[in-house]
Amino acid sequence: MKTSLRLTKYLGGIVLALILIFTLPGIIVQRANITNKSLMEIVYLLSIIAILSAVIIGFGEKSVFHFSFKSFKDTFTIGSVMTAVTLFYLITNMYRSIKEYGTPLMDTKSVISFLITVFLGAGIREELLTRGFLLTFFKKAFGKSKASYLFAMTLSSLIFGAMHLSNLNGATNPTPIYAQIIYAVGIGFYLAALYLRTGNLWGNIVLHYLFDISLMVYPMIYANREDMDVLIGEWLGNGIILKSILILIVSVLLGLYLIRDSKMKDVYQTVEN
Repeated sequence: MKTSLRLTKYLGGIVLALILIFTLPGIIVQRANITNKSLMEIVYLLSIIAILSAVIIGFGEKSVFHFSFKSFKDTFTIGSVMTAVTLFYLITNMYRSIKEYGTPLMDTKSVISFLITVFLGAGIREELLTRGFLLTFFKKAFGKSKASYLFAMTLSSLIFGAMHLSNLNGATNPTPIYAQIIYAVGIGFYLAALYLRTGNLWGNIVLHYLFDISLMVYPMIYANREDMDVLIGEWLGNGIILKSILILIVSVLLGLYLIRDSKMKDVYQTVEN
């Protein structure tokens, strides 16, 4: 396919999908006349996931949904740094939660709803949108080369960071949210590199979900708090912006290491398969 046609096809696909996900979910929720807040959020997320899936398949990129146990397992071994960090926070925060609270202050029904919403939102929606959809379409649009892939990774990661601007709603202090946006760009770059190495979006989804839950289990499930800006501030402590920049730099370096020149043959093979 000629470069101009390729750019038109895939960048046009991105524009189409963004228009649909910014309009249709709201219409669906409104027409369904849903009043329950938790159910409304779940329906909204499912609508976005369905739209993205339809566009991805419609543009002939159904390989995004490919699954194999080997590549799924590879996500956690190749992404061993994020796996280790996730396990550390999951174990230490669970221990702290049980020691201080015993049982969650959040009721059982709310815990189940929370876990489902985080899985659909942070796990499936964010990974499907930024890695499965945007990264795939950007690299298809810009061509097969390491420079093109890096550009695609950067663009999708910047959008991933910008998605967290929504957390400014209700925040009393915007600084922690700005810090979250900064480090999310780095984590997004790392997850993009991991997806290029494994070609298994499902592994990304599960790892991303577990990482978020490992950070949320103590303050949100057990302590039943919702003040995201304060929670991020407590997690990062003093020098919050500098620490977020450090996370950004380290994450980008780790991402670059995952797709170093000696591994690009594996990346191209994964993309082709």
